Amino acid sequence: MSIRVFVVAAAMVLGGATPAAAGAPAQSVAPAGAPTSAASATTAPPPASFDETPVVVLPAGAAGRRAATAAGTIAADQPEGADRVRTAAVPVAGRQSLGVTWADPAVAVDVEVRTRTGTTWTDWVELGDEATTPDAGTAESARTLRGGTSSVWIGGADAVQLSFPASGTPDDVRLALVGTGPVETTAGTGGARTAAADDGSPDASTSDGTSAVIAAAVAGPPLYTRDQWGAAPQACAFDVASTLVAAVVHHTAGPNSYGSVAEAMAQIRNDQRYHQQARGWCDIGYNFLVDKWGNIYEGRAESSFKAVIGVHAGGFNTRTVGISMLGDYSSITPSASVQESVARLIAWRLSAYHRDPASTTSYTTLGGENSRYPAGTTIALPVVLGHRDVAFTACPGQLGYNTLGWLRARARQIIGASFVNPTPTVTSSVARGVPVDVQAGALGDLDWALSVTDARTGILVSRTTGSVPSGGIFVARWDGRGPGGVVGTGPYRLLLEATDRASGVPVVPYSLAVEVTGSQNPPTVAPVPLGSDLTFVPITPQRIADTRTSLTSLGPASRMDVPVTGVAGVPADAKAVALNVTAVHATSRTHLRAWPAGQAMPPSSVLNTDPGRTVAAHVVVGVGGEGKVSVYNDTGSIHVAVDVSGYYMASGGAGFHTLATPARLLDTRLSGPRLQSGGTRSVQVAGIAGVPSDASAVVVNITSVGAGAAGYLAAVPKGTTPTASTVNHRPAGDATNRATVALAGGALDVRDVGGSADAVVDLVGWYGPGPGAAFTPIEPVRAFDTRTAGGALGAGQTRDFAVGAAAGVPSGAVGVVINVTATQQTAWATYITAWSGDVARPATSDLNTGGGRDESNVAVVRPSSGGAIRVYNNLGSTHLVGDVFGYFR
Repeated sequence: MSIRVFVVAAAMVLGGATPAAAGAPAQSVAPAGAPTSAASATTAPPPASFDETPVVVLPAGAAGRRAATAAGTIAADQPEGADRVRTAAVPVAGRQSLGVTWADPAVAVDVEVRTRTGTTWTDWVELGDEATTPDAGTAESARTLRGGTSSVWIGGADAVQLSFPASGTPDDVRLALVGTGPVETTAGTGGARTAAADDGSPDASTSDGTSAVIAAAVAGPPLYTRDQWGAAPQACAFDVASTLVAAVVHHTAGPNSYGSVAEAMAQIRNDQRYHQQARGWCDIGYNFLVDKWGNIYEGRAESSFKAVIGVHAGGFNTRTVGISMLGDYSSITPSASVQESVARLIAWRLSAYHRDPASTTSYTTLGGENSRYPAGTTIALPVVLGHRDVAFTACPGQLGYNTLGWLRARARQIIGASFVNPTPTVTSSVARGVPVDVQAGALGDLDWALSVTDARTGILVSRTTGSVPSGGIFVARWDGRGPGGVVGTGPYRLLLEATDRASGVPVVPYSLAVEVTGSQNPPTVAPVPLGSDLTFVPITPQRIADTRTSLTSLGPASRMDVPVTGVAGVPADAKAVALNVTAVHATSRTHLRAWPAGQAMPPSSVLNTDPGRTVAAHVVVGVGGEGKVSVYNDTGSIHVAVDVSGYYMASGGAGFHTLATPARLLDTRLSGPRLQSGGTRSVQVAGIAGVPSDASAVVVNITSVGAGAAGYLAAVPKGTTPTASTVNHRPAGDATNRATVALAGGALDVRDVGGSADAVVDLVGWYGPGPGAAFTPIEPVRAFDTRTAGGALGAGQTRDFAVGAAAGVPSGAVGVVINVTATQQTAWATYITAWSGDVARPATSDLNTGGGRDESNVAVVRPSSGGAIRVYNNLGSTHLVGDVFGYFR
């Protein structure tokens, strides 16, 4: 691609401005290496203006037909030589650039132009077909695009004429004229700036796959920003590639006789407007431009910080950076300043992607107009190449092309010690247990290390080290394992770091995000009979499993078997346990199930969650084979933590005493103050609602209300430091969880960790001496599901569910352990209450939910005399699901 620039020259004149002496920058010029402060920058140049006029090509001598052409249309009907026609003189005062476009970008049109200044016409000059279009498959390629010539700088001309073949020219030809206002030779005196992080977002992928880049190894050179040269905003959102693999060097093919930075800026400004409004592109095609004094100009928006896909080498725009020298370097060698600036640009942009400027790369072309290679062709290209290497063009001129060897060597020298061309064996995902290799070359003698971390937790998984001599190639491997074996599923981050052995200076690291996929299900253990009529022994809550620290996150349709006996003081003959199961870092909407290991997996869930939420659920479940409880994840990847707060025995424990209706023990919304992070509130239980002083534990419902940030509430025996969470905050919302908590001195503590929150504590029942009820765990049974029977509960609606008959709960039961799940809620916030139909509805809630989230909580409800429980929904409509896990009698 080229910008054709015609100004006064010895042999040919297009326009009327007399430039400064060739090679002598005006006083306003800020050459490469000039001070980089922008504090003295002048007001931005005026925006370019744009006019477009239809051109009708008619046979010579068709004067009558010319007269019949529509108003505002230019007719080309005057004979010019034997087989061409030309237009009448077209006034262009106030315009400095022109181009000719047509409807079909795939068609080439023969166009010539001459300009008049005063009474003098220049010779006819061919307007070359720009022959460059957006790459196929990009968003830019889907716009309404037009074919066109290069943009032509006509300077101070007052009129132009166009010439076409007398036949064969397509319809819908247009003349585009661009004006930039008076060109002041003092424009641009603010000087070039150094690209800084506040000029845009860091390199990142938005359209072309997974990005694996960080900050560049080479500091950005001083450059004129888009604001400084007067760029118009980008006309549309263009694509960004995942990486850069090469730099394409161009020249604009116009004379080098421009005399100031202001004129250079005007050319760039006009070319941008022509590309946007006449060709239909999003922005100027080049990523960067360099004038004849070595000044650098930021071209296409955000090119300094992203792998922005330009329009500069059709079929090779994607994953390349286009750098154009402003001028014609067919017979003039670029100055040392120009070469140095181009080399620094190459080093800066390619070092961010660990490319070796002196190496080669494999590239599969997307084809396109004027490309040397058809779409789908894979070729080996130099990492630094000229436009002529991939297109039928002389660009960047013969003497410009001759500098490529020096540019490659100099860019490599600027980069210094580095990884080059790191290539992973996977780019996005890998199955569990499959190794991941990263092969890279070395510039300089390097001592390297490959670290792998869980991207969700930041926990180190693996670290391997090695050394490589300069010029060598090495392979860093992660075997897919952590200290405990094969890691679980989910996102992991690989970070390859190194130090230059000679200087001790770290090189720019390379990072890669990898999703480990698959499912894991251990061999099923032999089942054991469940106990019945069990009594309870409370303990201080202790964590017995956490996939975050064991690096064993659960994948889709995956199960883990958690040992619950012989740990945390739970004896080998325990028959059931009270657990708190917490789901963390879910990658998709999912649910968890829990049941005695060895038995068939039930259809019921104990917890529902989705990405962005940490959710906990209280579970009372029988102990299965080998003293284990099974936990299953439905979809995506998830971390799971399991805490135990007590266990059930055939004898030697305490019986359960259920309250007819729950009693509220604490509501900081009424009593104050709101709990802050690290704050603790002691809650007296003994002596309230009939709880005796020698009660050993209580079953409570804990609600976090209006949390200010992420965190949790922990309920523990009074005076105990919590090591596990009870209910996790939902910022700006409410979250509820049931808990079985041991008492100390007849009281418990509620501590806030993380964001501040109000706390509500409702007492459901207590364990202690006397004729209490015994617990019998069962294989979980679904007792009701309004999605399949009965329909959703409406606002303020109450419904009875016969859980006793559905789950085999005996008539003498005084409490049913049931997991209640709300789904498809229409209200942003609502609450659910479950109680015995034999008494009035209590002023407490069992589940706070809303917003269409799937949420659940376990409840211990005294059934009515008919074996049913009554459930109330506060606002909107909601579907409810009930799963029974056991009963007290």
